[in-house]
Amino acid sequence: MSSQLGPLELECDAPPYPIVRACRKLGMSEPEDVRWCRKGHRSRRHQGWIQFLTHPIWGRLLHSSETEELDCVCGNPMPLLECYCFTFQTGDQIDYEMGQCPRCRTIHWEKV
Repeated sequence: MSSQLGPLELECDAPPYPIVRACRKLGMSEPEDVRWCRKGHRSRRHQGWIQFLTHPIWGRLLHSSETEELDCVCGNPMPLLECYCFTFQTGDQIDYEMGQCPRCRTIHWEKV
């Protein structure tokens, strides 16, 4: 049966795993198990009817003043993104802006 399966297409929008794992120490809820969404990036696929109903086009059709960038994927306002500096054992440092939605727990991020 495994010979009938083709390659799986994976879509991962998370930073490197050491960064994800370190976010637990920053107080983020279950960073290894929640959705990650790079700031300004959207999934190419809708995940179900909830995402269909929360799509930004509905806000435009209903004359909402909110823009797509100000909303989380669940429709809540975008969480405040705070700047964090991660230091690796090699001494290299990297800055990220991150914030977690209190409703769906999606972590929004961007490399600074």
